[in-house]
Amino acid sequence: MKFFDDEKVGVYLDDIGHRVEQTKDKKELKMVDLTLRVQPFTPELATSLDPDVRALLFNLGDAEPKKKIKSLEFKLQVPNQRLEVFVLPELDEPTLILHDVEITGVRARTEKSVDGYGLVFYASWGPVGTDEIEACIAWHTQQRFITFTPQEPALDFEGTAAADDAPEPARHIGRRKKPPIEAGDDLGHGRHAEH
Repeated sequence: MKFFDDEKVGVYLDDIGHRVEQTKDKKELKMVDLTLRVQPFTPELATSLDPDVRALLFNLGDAEPKKKIKSLEFKLQVPNQRLEVFVLPELDEPTLILHDVEITGVRARTEKSVDGYGLVFYASWGPVGTDEIEACIAWHTQQRFITFTPQEPALDFEGTAAADDAPEPARHIGRRKKPPIEAGDDLGHGRHAEH
């Protein structure tokens, strides 16, 4: 599931946070937490996020923001995302690609002297490289355009978890099955199975 179905959604970077997270094997992982904002958050963008979000925030008939909502937090089930960040929506090549980004704290809010809603959310990822930090600093307080795609799960190249979690082979009880090839079977021109 994509966070937004639309491509190249205009997003402001309001804040950059840094932290160190400890992994299961007691290693330290440098993480970055971005506070991102989509403003104005239109009915079309709300539908692109989730049709229920649009129904909660906007009137059905005239698509105006509901007057009785000041702030609303959403409990969306969003898998980690791959973010392609573009400086301008007309560009074909992203200036920054962030992998395995966790999206949390999705909420819509109103602000004084601003019509409609802003959608605020957090994007966290790590490990972090120098190029990514520099790109985020250049983006800070400015708008960039993001295409979200679900992140494919990482492959376990060590094989430890996969081997531990693999189901046991099926055990046949009772009559033993006939093997697919028996001694003496013809395997092709001039070849016979040996046992």
